[in-house]
Amino acid sequence: MKKDSSKSLKWLTGVTTIFGALYLLMLVCQTCGLFFGYPVRQTAEWMADIKLFQASIAIFRFIGAAASYACIIAFLLNSISALKNGTIFPKKNVGILFGAAISSFIFIFCNSNMHIVFGTRQIELSFVEIIVPVVICALAIIYRIAVQISEENSLTI
Repeated sequence: MKKDSSKSLKWLTGVTTIFGALYLLMLVCQTCGLFFGYPVRQTAEWMADIKLFQASIAIFRFIGAAASYACIIAFLLNSISALKNGTIFPKKNVGILFGAAISSFIFIFCNSNMHIVFGTRQIELSFVEIIVPVVICALAIIYRIAVQISEENSLTI
């Protein structure tokens, strides 16, 4: 059973790595295009009174996506290495899941407010910005309980 699970996780990690790297490359191009007009020209409408806020949205959108990607890859790699060692729930993954919740909120919030960079003045906070981090936090809490139970079970004979 370990080999089947490990094989599936390796496959998932490979696919996630490829598509995530492509998405991050696209975000780098878009973000650089906003500030420098290269490699993809993005026509931002910089407003003097909120220019710092607009720039922060563009930059934190990329940072949030990169951090989310890093958390996902770290979670998958930790899971693969733990399965090799016979551990089902590695303790490190709890913190990684909480990090994924924070970074996903930053990315989703900034991504939904990119319209501010293009000239509007309305901040949006929708259900998605709230529910995704809440679900990830709930999974992290359940995962932490699973880690504790797994550790207790490994001590019992």
